[in-house]
Amino acid sequence: MKVNYAGTVSISTCDWIGKAAVTIFFRGCPLRCPYCQNHPYLEGPGLVELEFVKEQIKTSKPFVSAVVFSGGEPLMQDAVVPLAEFAKNLGLAVGIHTNGCYPERAAELVKRKLVDKFFIDVKAPLDDPELYGKVTGWKAYNGESSTVKKTPEEITSAIAKTIETADASGLELELRTTAIRGFIGNEKEISQIAAWISEHIKNREVTYVLQQGIPEHSLQEDLRKNRVLEREELLELGKIAKGFLENVRIRTKEEGEEII
Repeated sequence: MKVNYAGTVSISTCDWIGKAAVTIFFRGCPLRCPYCQNHPYLEGPGLVELEFVKEQIKTSKPFVSAVVFSGGEPLMQDAVVPLAEFAKNLGLAVGIHTNGCYPERAAELVKRKLVDKFFIDVKAPLDDPELYGKVTGWKAYNGESSTVKKTPEEITSAIAKTIETADASGLELELRTTAIRGFIGNEKEISQIAAWISEHIKNREVTYVLQQGIPEHSLQEDLRKNRVLEREELLELGKIAKGFLENVRIRTKEEGEEII
């Protein structure tokens, strides 16, 4: 089996806060979010044998307690299942960073007990498919057609299903929104997102994280000129989310992760 592979971080302390993890990055993603920081991973082949990636995990095993599969979008690839099984057999916890577009594969991992925590992006209010389509690149910012094949309604429906599966599993769950000045993450939008989570999530232990987007690394060139949201601004947005949710955090370059 081949893996469309982008790279490995042998020891990471930021991809799963509280754990040292080996992070495996996959190539490919069905979305084209204009602010994506990992856009070099979105396209192009980087095919390697499954055994090569297993060896990356095995080499880090003495120094970590977890593996995180990220990207790109790891749940696009069949290989994530045998890799998760391999990691679990090594005694490692498995975390999945996902945009939520592949609920069936998320359900398979849950059913086979091959995942310990989901980190799911909620990029915009899920009850606003038109805005979600814009934020995920369903149409390019200038109105041209993008590479996304699903409609905005199909995208939001799939993400909601993935969140429902993760919520029902009883596993650890982190939902997160990346805020970019002038693009996504104003007070109204954060209120909508937090209200949706509060209404749809049964697990009160869910963590909601507001992430400080770094516009200079964006896929879309004109976003690179936007000024980054400052920590104090993220704190105010976090307080808005806190009005709906118990566990809210922000992540910034200035102070790392902070509990609201």
